[in-house]
Amino acid sequence: MQNATKRPNVMVGNLDETKVRCGVPRGKFGLYQRRVRARVFGEPLYDVELIEDGPHRITYQAWSRMVEKAEQDGVDAEVLQIHSAYRSVAWQKHIFDYWVEERRKKRQEEGLEELSLKALQKLQSKWTAYPGTSAHHTGFAIDLKLYELGKAASRKHPAYEWLAMNARDFGFYPYFPEAWHWEYNPPGLVKQVIALRQAIADGKAFEHLLSPPSPIPVASPNA
Repeated sequence: MQNATKRPNVMVGNLDETKVRCGVPRGKFGLYQRRVRARVFGEPLYDVELIEDGPHRITYQAWSRMVEKAEQDGVDAEVLQIHSAYRSVAWQKHIFDYWVEERRKKRQEEGLEELSLKALQKLQSKWTAYPGTSAHHTGFAIDLKLYELGKAASRKHPAYEWLAMNARDFGFYPYFPEAWHWEYNPPGLVKQVIALRQAIADGKAFEHLLSPPSPIPVASPNA
């Protein structure tokens, strides 16, 4: 692997392990969230952390293992392909600002009351994450092609049930509002990222730190 280059103008996380917490089991599958917070991990700091136009390399390898197992179990792997992954803070701002402006235009066309920019942003935040808050900034969040099925159909697809029962064995935890959104965040990930970036900064071998552990530990939910 080539030498790593530090990426300029990225959001730096605090890498505070105490801020990573599990939720409580819900629903018939007992799913629980373990959210990837942008303020914890920040954006990938070095170019080698990212697959080009894709997720973090650690996430990609864990996802590859998961899809391979799903295929062995007879699951439709097409809907488990990655639809989207890493989004920089700058790109998120572009997306957010675009939809805020579209919302303003639509209200104007419909003859609705003109709102302040702050009010429009608050309305749009129900659908689009504020720049600097999206889990996608970290590279550890992925949207699967289940997205293309829509909210109702994606939850009824057999692949979703398989994910609900197996994804945590590969380090992935759900985001409840979106059946297609899964986040790689097993116990020990913060320490691995710290070790990875420190090794890169010190000019030491780091390639082994770009892979998920085997086996990947499973986090326990809150009571």
